[in-house]
Amino acid sequence: MPVPDHVRAHAGLILADTLGAILAGHAEREVRVMVERHATGGVPLLGAAAAAAPPMAAFLTGFAGTAVELDEGNYPAGGHPAIHAVAPALAEAAARGASGAALLTAVIEGYEAGSRVGHAMRLRPAAHPHGTWGVIGAAAAVASLRGYDPARRQAALDLAASLGLATSGTASLRGGSVRNVYAGMAAQNGLLAADLLEAGVTGEPGGIPVVFGGVIGEAFDAVAYVAAEGRWFILESFLKQASCCRETQGALEAVELLLAEAPIEAGQVEAIEVATFASAATLAERAPAAPIAGRFSIPFTVATRILRGHAWIEAFSRDAIADPATRALAAKVGVVEDPAYTARLPAERLCRLTLRLADGSSRERVVCGTPGDPGRPLPEAALREKFRRSVEPSHGGRWERMWEMARHPDRLASTTELFDAFRP
Repeated sequence: MPVPDHVRAHAGLILADTLGAILAGHAEREVRVMVERHATGGVPLLGAAAAAAPPMAAFLTGFAGTAVELDEGNYPAGGHPAIHAVAPALAEAAARGASGAALLTAVIEGYEAGSRVGHAMRLRPAAHPHGTWGVIGAAAAVASLRGYDPARRQAALDLAASLGLATSGTASLRGGSVRNVYAGMAAQNGLLAADLLEAGVTGEPGGIPVVFGGVIGEAFDAVAYVAAEGRWFILESFLKQASCCRETQGALEAVELLLAEAPIEAGQVEAIEVATFASAATLAERAPAAPIAGRFSIPFTVATRILRGHAWIEAFSRDAIADPATRALAAKVGVVEDPAYTARLPAERLCRLTLRLADGSSRERVVCGTPGDPGRPLPEAALREKFRRSVEPSHGGRWERMWEMARHPDRLASTTELFDAFRP
């Protein structure tokens, strides 16, 4: 199906935002170690002075893209479709010397294929969406770049369905940074699905509803899956400005609104009460064990924003997580579910934050959604600034040209230009 111009234009923003998240992630120690160990030659890695075999390149890119929790997400799909499509598309495009237009088309097709499955299935409550239905998006992106006809594409997706992960939703809450590799594994497996198909391996016929409706998921709505064709989920994406889980960011915005009115002196805080919908209320850990747990903790996110003045990457470093003052303030933050807020999902994502001070006074804010949500899109200037903050530490003033290339990939005759520009 032809992709309308306005969809391609928005997809360019999603691609640029995702490439910025990938570059920021390459600065993380765990990602650097894995690149040093496994990038032993092959296609170039975007944002690294290294190369790897395409499946490993897809894995390392997906790993980097989620390492600092800056990548986009999608509410109707119930996860983060962009990184699952972008990582294998970059590896395949590098292997083929594909045009920027072909890369963007592959990202869109991968995004839509994965999102349709995520939208139609009901994930098991204990599972994390990363690495599950994203493998379908990964395989679709690769199939696009390989020019598969509809039947061959469907065969690749059926095969990919059996290569999704059984992920843990609580790993990140408990400090398990293994969560950061889920998307990379799905990206790798999606690319491998196409390779396996070409080698003669076959998938389970109709494997998508089987696996995502009864193995990884507990239900699959076939009517919703068919009806979603051509919906353009990519237009319903959310984009973030802070280096933490989206469900912490309602409380974060409430704090921003209070700070805009008057300073908050940590020593005067008696308590901070946060009421929100059920899934966000699970992010209640007051003493996170590791950086990733801090990124999935409303108490820590609120505390670090008040004390550090931001919730960017360095606010969740190991030193920041261990900071006694931040931990002391986080210990004063309580998070509870408001059933009335849960009942208003998915139309509204509400959060109420009440600040109680030692003098007996209180201040309160209620927010609906957060900047970057589909109904409250960030201006392009804000996304450009986010890209600068992500890229400038490693690439200096080159970030402006890099933004233009990532934002408008249709202008690139070959993705080789993109990889060269993004090389450290």
